[in-house]
Amino acid sequence: MLIDTNVNLGPWPFTPVPDRTAPALAAHLAANGIRRALVSHLGAVFLPDPMPANRQLFAAVRRTPALLPVPILNPALRTWPEQLAECRAAAPIHAVKLLPNYHNYHLRAGHLADFMAALAAAKLRLMLNVRLEDERHKYFALRLKGVPVPQLAHFLRRFPAHHVLFTGIYKGEVEQLAPDHANFSADIAFCEVTNVLEIMLAKFPARRLMLGTCSPLLSSRGEVDKLVRAHIPARAKALIGSANARRFFKI
Repeated sequence: MLIDTNVNLGPWPFTPVPDRTAPALAAHLAANGIRRALVSHLGAVFLPDPMPANRQLFAAVRRTPALLPVPILNPALRTWPEQLAECRAAAPIHAVKLLPNYHNYHLRAGHLADFMAALAAAKLRLMLNVRLEDERHKYFALRLKGVPVPQLAHFLRRFPAHHVLFTGIYKGEVEQLAPDHANFSADIAFCEVTNVLEIMLAKFPARRLMLGTCSPLLSSRGEVDKLVRAHIPARAKALIGSANARRFFKI
């Protein structure tokens, strides 16, 4: 059974991707071998306050147990403690996701200390999104870039007791961070070169990689094939495909 750590509901304003219902999304993922997925709502990306989209997410997946909701929060908002409490009351959650580049704050920001302490107290995992699109494919007026590697490195040094899952991270960025930081894992959605897993496993352990498709912004089938067709040991495939996610999120 494959577990997808990087899936989205809702429309995307710049690309005509499928805007599926939760049952349709679960069926699409299952057709590609994915039986469980951690899902966020794309509406939270562009709203000043992400909670309306989080509420849509909780309502949408309530009757679709294959989809595990991951709310997006913005710790730059003073209301984040109340919003975190609302999310925890709305449904069982295993993680929250941050999008610092879309929500316009720096990973050196002082308010992140209280936020990370609250996650630790709630025993919630952090998913920190580096990008949602390859910079070369963005709508021309959307000049956002991925979260810079120096910011990611500073964050990892600042919070050494937290193990973070970076989603939307490039292969080269993983390789830059790997020598000095053991407290992060990465999804494979934006790790894109021929035989990428064979190459990455020479420098980065399989126990810190997880399947992520970034569906519907990327191809679910393409990301699954990246794993199942890779010439790597069966144990590494099992770790990346589901075992790491089960351990990390306790699912």
